[in-house]
Amino acid sequence: MLNKKKIVMAAGDGTFNLGDEAVIASFLKNLSELTKNAEVTIFSCDPERTSKAHNVKSIRMDMSVLGFIKGLFITINTFSKMDLLVWGGGNLIADGSSQLYTPFHLIKVLLAKLMGKKVIVYAIGVGPLNGALGKFLTRIIINHVDIITVRDEESKRILENVGITKPPIYVTADPAVDLEPAKKVMIRKILNDDEIIKGEKQPLVAIVPRRVFHRKSKFLFSSIIPVKYKVRFGLIDKKSRIKFERFEEALARAADHLVEKLNARIVFIPMQMSAEQQQEDDKISAEIIHKMKHKKNAFIIDSYKHTIQELQGIYGQMDLVIGVRFHAIILSASMNVPIVSLPYSPKGKRLTKMLGLEKYSIPIEVVEYKNLVEKIEEVLSNKNSIKKNLKEKTKTLKEKAKFNVKLVYDMLR
Repeated sequence: MLNKKKIVMAAGDGTFNLGDEAVIASFLKNLSELTKNAEVTIFSCDPERTSKAHNVKSIRMDMSVLGFIKGLFITINTFSKMDLLVWGGGNLIADGSSQLYTPFHLIKVLLAKLMGKKVIVYAIGVGPLNGALGKFLTRIIINHVDIITVRDEESKRILENVGITKPPIYVTADPAVDLEPAKKVMIRKILNDDEIIKGEKQPLVAIVPRRVFHRKSKFLFSSIIPVKYKVRFGLIDKKSRIKFERFEEALARAADHLVEKLNARIVFIPMQMSAEQQQEDDKISAEIIHKMKHKKNAFIIDSYKHTIQELQGIYGQMDLVIGVRFHAIILSASMNVPIVSLPYSPKGKRLTKMLGLEKYSIPIEVVEYKNLVEKIEEVLSNKNSIKKNLKEKTKTLKEKAKFNVKLVYDMLR
């Protein structure tokens, strides 16, 4: 019997962002279709949960410096036995949140290459990358990996401008677009059990929020302070806090409008519920519902209770998705569901353009009740053409997403 090839995957920041979970699930699905001779170990903040969710080995990933040092021996021991590091999924080369974000994640790549291991940079997004430290370390370390795949042309351009010249760079697609949803009968049962759908047919509208306007701070050395500490210790400037409150109010009023006009059921889908990272989508969802008049028509999905395939199926049951989070847009698009995209970063704007949704998008900085409702009405009026467009766009993206895993398979051979 052949010894199994050992892969270690570092996808995202390991804090149960469900977008990262979708990337992992898609990777494992496509890899298993190519080979049964691979054993995958995944970094996670909760190894037990990750092992159970994906049926793989998992080792702890702590986002703190002290935690990383504590886990260094385990990481070195794991890397010493691996054949390949799959580093990516997510926006791992960016310094919009902190100048320390990219250096922290690059340590794994550096360690793997110092140990003489193969590394593929896997379907990442890149940027914004403005700091000298991030650019320098990216150039020095990433030039020594074996293969790079990125999920859009702009990410490739940024890497080339930084000085990445040695490894080949392939423009592919985010792996989450090629996930397979759970069966429809199971999804209907979930929605019935949670009393989200009743006997009568009512439109279902998903709102997928996240914390925004939380990266600016007047505090000294703000650019190197991780976002979670800015939020936890109240270091966000006053104007940004007011902007976020107004954004929540706009979503609440738009939700009420949908209830009053369509008798819609409003379904909030948290994609990350990490108190540690201060990305408490469930808490933000509750704040928006508190601002609504028609609270009885609003529900919050307990996302961590379901598999990522079940969540994708839940997206597929929606008549409309109003999404801030990147992977909410991807999962909705993969199910051909009409979307009002509210991108909060360059990666979201690139995705919106790639999916042909620019016309149905509002940058987060200018969202207000009036233009949000106008955009919702526009999407609902054109839902059939939007569904057709998404079906065509995602078909191409799914083929590109599979190529990511084909490269991994070739490297193992």
